[in-house]
Amino acid sequence: MLSTDELHLEIFEDFSLQEIKELKTVIHTRDYDPGVTVLFQNQPARDLYIVAQGEVEITHLPYDGPELRVGRLSSGGVFGWSSILGRKAYTSTVKAVTQCRLFCLPSQKLQKFCELHHETGVVLLEKIALSVAQNPDGIHEQIMQMIRYTMACGEGK
Repeated sequence: MLSTDELHLEIFEDFSLQEIKELKTVIHTRDYDPGVTVLFQNQPARDLYIVAQGEVEITHLPYDGPELRVGRLSSGGVFGWSSILGRKAYTSTVKAVTQCRLFCLPSQKLQKFCELHHETGVVLLEKIALSVAQNPDGIHEQIMQMIRYTMACGEGK
């Protein structure tokens, strides 16, 4: 449980002091040095992460192509959402680019929290969904690169 007033990100704005106190029971922090992998593609999806400080890079390795840089997230960015979508494994790898502090929300604890604190849980999940939707960071270009690579391979280049 967080013992300080660390939940200063936009995603936690508009929650009452009581709601923040309740949220702190399911959130803990993890610190990562630059270059350290936070989670691996195909690793069991158990935790949702919110970047409190620093920057992370998300990559995806398709089974039939080169590794793709999906994007970078900084303060307020959310990743690991496979864990709350009921997926068994993460679909990407995430590495710390800079010194990072991450908020970690274990999916089972988050689910229980949402059951016990329905209104707060719904608002939090809506904010998480909005954060994920706002961070496509070059996904279109990555898809275009993958298509160009596939087309080049098909032409024998």
